[in-house]
Amino acid sequence: MKRNLCFACSLFLLMVLASCSKDLNSKIKTDSKWVLSAWPGHTLPANGQATLNISESSRIGGKSFCNSYGGSAVFNGNALQFSQVFGTKMYCEEFAAAETQYLNDLQAVNAGSLSGNKLSLMKDEKVLLIFTRVR
Repeated sequence: MKRNLCFACSLFLLMVLASCSKDLNSKIKTDSKWVLSAWPGHTLPANGQATLNISESSRIGGKSFCNSYGGSAVFNGNALQFSQVFGTKMYCEEFAAAETQYLNDLQAVNAGSLSGNKLSLMKDEKVLLIFTRVR
């Protein structure tokens, strides 16, 4: 009896953990919209905002403080990679350095995790960007 209970508890725990971390794709790739809410190691510009929009067709886009950008997303479980990132070229002196770093960080992403309405984008296990879901 004790062994069956331990087995059932272990099986339940395994199913819960698998459902929490299995497929980032299905949890965020539903025409979701995000705003950058924390940027570890960097200061968010006071007068600008960075956004990330993810479409069901694996396209990304948004605002990089001043300019607009776009690109592609590839999902594989919790692995996530952005590629072919491009942006408009309007020069905004106040945001120039932040925009360059933001786009570099997006292209460096290779994983993500979702906790509530917070999306953390990481390179290896280092958190690069934290977004809050707005839709």
